Amino acid sequence: MKKKTTLKAVCDICLCVISLTSCYAQNKETAPVSPFEFRGIYSPTNALDSIRDHFGTHHVDYDWGLWGHNLHKVVGENPDESILATIDGKKDKDQYCFSSSKMYDQLVEYIIDNFGDGELPGSSTRISIMPRDNKKSCTCKQCVAAGNTSTNATPAVTKMMRKLAKRFPKHQFFTSAYHSTRMAPKEKLPSNVGVIISAIDLPMRVTFTENKGYRTFVSMVREWKEKTDLIYIWDYSRNYSDYLSPFPCLKVMQHRFQLYDRLGVKGIFLNGSGDDYAAFDDMQTCIFGKMMYDLALNIDAEVQKYYKINYPETGELLADYYLKLERRVDETNHIIPLYGSMEEVVESYLNVKEFSEFRTQMENVAEKATGPEKEKLHYLLTALSFTQLQILVMNPSDSNQQLKTKLIEQLKEHKKLKGMKNYGETDADIDAYIKKLEKQ
Repeated sequence: MKKKTTLKAVCDICLCVISLTSCYAQNKETAPVSPFEFRGIYSPTNALDSIRDHFGTHHVDYDWGLWGHNLHKVVGENPDESILATIDGKKDKDQYCFSSSKMYDQLVEYIIDNFGDGELPGSSTRISIMPRDNKKSCTCKQCVAAGNTSTNATPAVTKMMRKLAKRFPKHQFFTSAYHSTRMAPKEKLPSNVGVIISAIDLPMRVTFTENKGYRTFVSMVREWKEKTDLIYIWDYSRNYSDYLSPFPCLKVMQHRFQLYDRLGVKGIFLNGSGDDYAAFDDMQTCIFGKMMYDLALNIDAEVQKYYKINYPETGELLADYYLKLERRVDETNHIIPLYGSMEEVVESYLNVKEFSEFRTQMENVAEKATGPEKEKLHYLLTALSFTQLQILVMNPSDSNQQLKTKLIEQLKEHKKLKGMKNYGETDADIDAYIKKLEKQ
């Protein structure tokens, strides 16, 4: 059963987004061809069937049989001891042994029960075979014999994947180049075995080729490319400390997509805000969807077109402000922070005076909006009140108590808006944030 999105406003957006361009996915004969076979976007907007059908994008909740570090869904939260890794001579509940025959049997059973052999049309799927999210590597006798060391689990993990790939040739199996599996295997992998490589080393800036992180990333992709053609990239499209403030990443991501194409990458997963609301997510998700087909997309023109169609009263103001942020990132080549404080956001691209003026203008113009646009602006202005509060907190000496009280009341509107419980990835409950501010 497909999960329904919890964000009503985004549903309204998608009723009119189809008019942006000819349908990407429905007309197979005339649809453009993407250089990427997998185009995943983890955002509330992309959770909608209408968006995925239109842009031909994917979502981890619908397009993977097993995604990420989720083997616990197969082996259980308290797996058989034979499935636990041996670390420093002792069984360790925080990591798995990929030489375990018990784990293999449970994986086979899980795949058969949920997806079959993949022989029926549309029944093949992608399945992640990843260690738990830490750097531990099993050094039991079998894993060491496979080639494992205390810092490298790739040999045992890929040995398990070879067995699964042979048993299920119609399914695809992916591990991650991450922590204990960063190192590529010594031998070429079967055609239905691939890897997901994190782009965390690649600097989040428009021009990045002079950086050590770029060389590290490219080297890793090329090493794995010698062993498999199924290279997917796990990339990042949000400030995970602050979903509610603007994050102008379109031009940064365009340059990254172009690099991935040159490197022969087959798939992209953009890790966004998941089910949580993020400022400008509706527009950015749709631009990403188009950009994954047209790597030379005119971003300025597409942003203006999107807002003209979807925000008839406020679109010009929204597009002008957002594109100012994009141009600033482009012109300064500043890194945009993935886990950034408001101080880092301001240093990177957000001009405090300019933002405050924009938010005030938006409040005034938004009063003229009706229907779906009015609902969408309710979300956006509530989010931007958080940004303004963060700016006040950053400069306590300039704090205006009257403005602070007004902004807190505006932010409390989040309770009426589904999908707006958190302002970030972890420990980011908006109600807790408000309570903290009210005590100051």
